[in-house]
Amino acid sequence: MGAGGAVLLLFVAAVLLIFIVIGVVVLVVAAGVGLSGRDARPLFWGGGIVLAVPVVFVVGVAVFAQVTGDPDTIELDLRDPVRLSSLPDDNESFPGMRDYDSDHVDLLLPGGRHFEADVDGVAVWSKDGYVTQVTFDRRARDAGEAQGLARAWERQLGETATVEVDPDYSDHGRVRGEVLADPTP
Repeated sequence: MGAGGAVLLLFVAAVLLIFIVIGVVVLVVAAGVGLSGRDARPLFWGGGIVLAVPVVFVVGVAVFAQVTGDPDTIELDLRDPVRLSSLPDDNESFPGMRDYDSDHVDLLLPGGRHFEADVDGVAVWSKDGYVTQVTFDRRARDAGEAQGLARAWERQLGETATVEVDPDYSDHGRVRGEVLADPTP
């Protein structure tokens, strides 16, 4: 998130806080009016509605983020041809490719093996509407992690994939995996 996003977030938080304060004040006034023996129902309703605005907004944003955001895990069964249209659309699609900021990949490989790993991103490539390959990568967080991660991925992926280590990426390197899929239906 950039500076503009941070300013927008602070502005929205301030507006929601104002709604909460106004709602609480109206409810306190309603309680005082109710204790004096007068009808306070309109004030209670007003305070409740004002307090409901931030709740509805936060729930709406959470639902919208779940519906439109990148999935946390990309799950694909590559034993059979996979249509690109069956995958979540992340609004960053390019012709023949989708790029996800997912932090986990779960693949059933063409040979029947299962591969699961924490990653920094996943790209799904296609031709004629069918997935042809899946690439994923992970930046090493510690010294020596890239080589160990590459060996683990090679063991799990077997002959169905290519694993590369880029030792010059960032501080400790990066591991990149590529799995080919048969796109013929």
